[in-house]
Amino acid sequence: MTTASLPRQVAEHAEESATPLLAFPDFLVRRLEQSPPKTKGQRTSARLLIAAARVLEDRGYHALRVTDVTTEAQVSEGSFYIYFKDKTAVSVAVLTEFFEAYVGQAMIRGGGRSVFSRIQSANRHWIALCRLNPGLIRCALQVGDYIPEFAEVAQRTGRVWYESVADSIQRRRPAGTDGDAALLTTYMLAAMADELSRKLIVLPDAGFIALLERMGATDDMLADAISIVWHRLIYGDVPPDAALSEPAERLARFLSDG
Repeated sequence: MTTASLPRQVAEHAEESATPLLAFPDFLVRRLEQSPPKTKGQRTSARLLIAAARVLEDRGYHALRVTDVTTEAQVSEGSFYIYFKDKTAVSVAVLTEFFEAYVGQAMIRGGGRSVFSRIQSANRHWIALCRLNPGLIRCALQVGDYIPEFAEVAQRTGRVWYESVADSIQRRRPAGTDGDAALLTTYMLAAMADELSRKLIVLPDAGFIALLERMGATDDMLADAISIVWHRLIYGDVPPDAALSEPAERLARFLSDG
């Protein structure tokens, strides 16, 4: 996938960063090219992982067949079973890598000088990540429903980020701030961002998308609106110097008028 083929908002993120935000299969390809494993077996395993990531993104977990993966990787079906027990095993391996090596890294990118700009950057990156990988996010929901080991990986990755955000909140609030309350607030706000991203990208909600279209809201504008709610709930205001789009300004005025 080239930058030119990405949605406009994702392309803008790519241009802003020295290390562009890639779709997960392309991230795996770049990693293999930059740090190729020493043994042939390790390289074959990495190629199978990349192939499975592409098939999962394009077709989903339920439609995935082992032959699809081996064809994409250009290896024999017999070779597949040297490294993975079955399609569930390779799917869990892909999605584990997706969360541990990719999502966590993407969510610490960007940033800014102000608290609001850091919140804004995190939400923009999350929506861009979902836009690049809707099939894998969908697969994560499918596989996590009935494979406890994978559900725990996804939850652990989220928990590390939630705890980091909650710690940041405590450092910026008055001494004696309730740490558990800060963490619970982070869980609630992250759940809102997750659900809105699903309604926009992963499992599109026609009514929600129509609302955004009426307001002229792009992905980044939605991220800004989410960030306004975060900052207002945590810190009690909307920064007066925040650079906001018109739809986000409308939300800020609505919340302030309340």
